[in-house]
Amino acid sequence: MASIDKLKIMLSIMRELNDGNYPKASDYEITSEEFYNIIEACQDEGYIKNVRISYGAQKRIIWATIEDARLTVKGMEYLHDNSAAMKTYKGLKEIREWLPW
Repeated sequence: MASIDKLKIMLSIMRELNDGNYPKASDYEITSEEFYNIIEACQDEGYIKNVRISYGAQKRIIWATIEDARLTVKGMEYLHDNSAAMKTYKGLKEIREWLPW
């Protein structure tokens, strides 16, 4: 994917977590580092919790896991507020069709 839409990926990740699924970087055809940064941003904004992140030198993320991650009330509200964008979302199986605008 030449240019990634991080906000759409963020919405997708949050929706998948809400549905009890745990997406990974390869589902979005992005690097692990890009995926980890999106996950970190979701947690920093208070949309998800219980993400485990390991940092290396210069606060660079080495790995992150979302197996215990859950949406917060703020995250649920964010999904609700963006429900128009989510109406066309059909899940990870069809993510590549949904990501391009």
